[in-house]
Amino acid sequence: MAWGPDNVRKWSSLALLAIVGTALTAATDPGFVARISQKGLDFVCQESMVELQKELLAISIPDFSGDFKIKHLGKGTYEFYSMAVEGFHIPDPQIKLLPSDGLQLSITSASIKISGRWKYRKNILKASGNFQLSIQGVSIIADLILGNDPSGRITITCSTCDSHINSVRIKVSGSMLGWLIQLFHRKIETSLKKTIYKKICKIVRNSVSAKLQPYVKTLPVVAKVDDITSIDYSLLAPPMTTDKFLEGQLRGEFFWRGHHGPFPAVPPVMNILPNNNYMVCMGISDYFFNTAEFAYQESETLKITLRDQLLAKDARYHLNTDFLKTFLPEVAKKFPSMGLQLLISAPLFAHLNIQPSGLSLSPNLETRAFVVLPNSSLIPLFLLGMFLGSLALQKTNASLEVNAMKNRLIGEMKLGRLLLELKQSNFGSFKVELLEDVINYLMSTMVLPKINEKLRRGFPLPLPAGIQLINSILYSSQNFLLLEADLHRT
Repeated sequence: MAWGPDNVRKWSSLALLAIVGTALTAATDPGFVARISQKGLDFVCQESMVELQKELLAISIPDFSGDFKIKHLGKGTYEFYSMAVEGFHIPDPQIKLLPSDGLQLSITSASIKISGRWKYRKNILKASGNFQLSIQGVSIIADLILGNDPSGRITITCSTCDSHINSVRIKVSGSMLGWLIQLFHRKIETSLKKTIYKKICKIVRNSVSAKLQPYVKTLPVVAKVDDITSIDYSLLAPPMTTDKFLEGQLRGEFFWRGHHGPFPAVPPVMNILPNNNYMVCMGISDYFFNTAEFAYQESETLKITLRDQLLAKDARYHLNTDFLKTFLPEVAKKFPSMGLQLLISAPLFAHLNIQPSGLSLSPNLETRAFVVLPNSSLIPLFLLGMFLGSLALQKTNASLEVNAMKNRLIGEMKLGRLLLELKQSNFGSFKVELLEDVINYLMSTMVLPKINEKLRRGFPLPLPAGIQLINSILYSSQNFLLLEADLHRT
């Protein structure tokens, strides 16, 4: 069968098992944990069986022939050809959890219908017609072992496979001499039974090795977020299964695409309680979010430059030296009606905290002000620290709301009113309170919308192609977020 886009999509459900089916046995804790419950396995099983039926319907059955000897009639020859599988009914498939061993695909009481042509010849006596073959009580047991290679990519193998067929019945038609075929039907039925028996497990094994494994290997262990950062979703260890779920532990770490250096912290231990009400759950640690900030910090991109040209014409304030007259008259006099440039940045790393009450962040913000000369050169004016609440605490408390949409994690940041502190000035001290309205206006209308625009675009979750999350719900816990959801195939 051709290996095309349709074949790729149809294995996406089982690929989900692979990407979440890894667990940690070493000392390193993951930044991201994914679990799939028995409910999730049932979804995957039903989705996959539709496609496995298509594979089994494509079984190629070779023609076979033989000779026979019937008392009073002597010897003759027969041939069965043009055989095709018309139906493969799988009534109750299951994917079971095998604690510490992996997964087991179990199919019982399946049935197969095969049609074809037959012909008989004895000297000048000839006969031909159609036949229907009914195969009942087909069972398949296959063990799937999930692992990871040294690069953190997923591996899937079918370690064992066994099949069994209870009965085979043949019915011929199309000739008055069809009764001759019935005389030696057991021989024919036995031959066809052996052929089908050999084919079933071969197809299962080939489907895993030639279809599922190549598809899984196309899933990147690195998910690109933008031109600056990516997320390392590499697997930390081979799979682990319990009697309740299949768990995968991923590195879960953002990194700057220009340099993948170590993050100066370790992931917390996430105590996730089993919940079979949802198909999957994901533990997303504060380490995951903090590596995101660290990666952008390392790339020196956590800054925004504001000039008057970026503001709307009807903006409440405009960035020029005229509005400095009230608190920096020397600057307004020396540089009359010239443009101002503000560089707002987060020069130091700030830790994001996740607690049952929610997500909070204390970024270290600064604003540097410059006069823009007619030749575009810059004259530095002052440096402001930006805080929320008491200046003695020197913290800017921001909250982050997180949600899941389809296959991405999205967010929105909220920021309270900022207070200012003069850290440096080239033109003497002044009352920074006079600038607070301006800075807060610019933060709420220019800076925060850009941050939230990026957060709304979100970050990719470790899901295979063709799978999305629905009915998702998020809980804040100590040091991690718990995302619970059902699965939907697009």
